[in-house]
Amino acid sequence: MIYEVIVSTLNSEGLPNWAPMGLIEQQGSYFLHVFKGSHTYENLMTRGEFVANATDDILAFCLSALGEPVFNCIPALRVSGFVYVEACSWMEFEAVATEEDDLAGRFSCRLLYSDARRSYRGYNRAKGSIMELLVAATRYRLYDRQFFNGLISNAKALVERTGGEREAQALAFVEDYLEEVFDEGRSR
Repeated sequence: MIYEVIVSTLNSEGLPNWAPMGLIEQQGSYFLHVFKGSHTYENLMTRGEFVANATDDILAFCLSALGEPVFNCIPALRVSGFVYVEACSWMEFEAVATEEDDLAGRFSCRLLYSDARRSYRGYNRAKGSIMELLVAATRYRLYDRQFFNGLISNAKALVERTGGEREAQALAFVEDYLEEVFDEGRSR
């Protein structure tokens, strides 16, 4: 099972780096697959700790994937790191082993602590469509503008039918990002 979470790690200055990632759970064990060269990879190699923030806020996923957000946060309890205050729940981990290939590291992780801040309010079709658009946007070099036009059109229809203000903001943020990417000739 893969859980979509926002991972927070600490950079060399002790400031949080936020990145949406898939936290893998297999038979009670946890893993992160992190691309080399990313801030998350460098931070994990240096400090070996992270917080997995579970949230139903799609805008937070978009901001952490395509921007450099400054989220309201509180200190984690068992690791050097931060918890996103709007997270429904969180888990604190230490990386205990790493397997590497040319592109990424697969971190085996030990759960040190978990807790919840608020109830999970749920997921809707608008959030799901934005999540799919967001994942594609992080891999924009693989697709053309027409592909994204289809995803955006679908997401707009679902946001109008099932979404709210946060979903509308998230969709607009991703649209603006993609517009910039295609206007700049994919130079990001």
